[in-house]
Amino acid sequence: MRPLVIGETVETAGRTIGEGDVTLFAGLVGDFTPVHVDETFARSTPHGTRIAHGPHSMATAIGMATHTGLFGARVIGLVNITWDFSGAVKIGDTIRSRVTVEDVRPTSKPGRGLATYAFEVLNQNDQPIQRGRMKVVVVLDEPQEAKR
Repeated sequence: MRPLVIGETVETAGRTIGEGDVTLFAGLVGDFTPVHVDETFARSTPHGTRIAHGPHSMATAIGMATHTGLFGARVIGLVNITWDFSGAVKIGDTIRSRVTVEDVRPTSKPGRGLATYAFEVLNQNDQPIQRGRMKVVVVLDEPQEAKR
């Protein structure tokens, strides 16, 4: 497993959000809000077109981060997510994540830790559109891994 280094920042590859992504997510979670699935309606909104669901973009940002090696088999449980949505993701936008290992501390169980990752989600224009933090229970390779 890749060592957890407090302060390390990685950036994911980009991913273009397509119509199929939005349609699949709507069907998966049952959210058919018109701004996501009705182009005629969406043209009348401030966005001027359909947008992806906020949780879809959040989940995509987290999913893309799994390809960096920061998570993988190391993560054994989700504890908390806090997320702010400051911009919309339109169909055809390309998003990527900038992820920083913000904190790692041991838990009361040997070999386990609590890791906090800070996320910044950027669009194709390098504009931040989402920010968040995710806390997860992780397997620690060595006790000193959770020390600064």
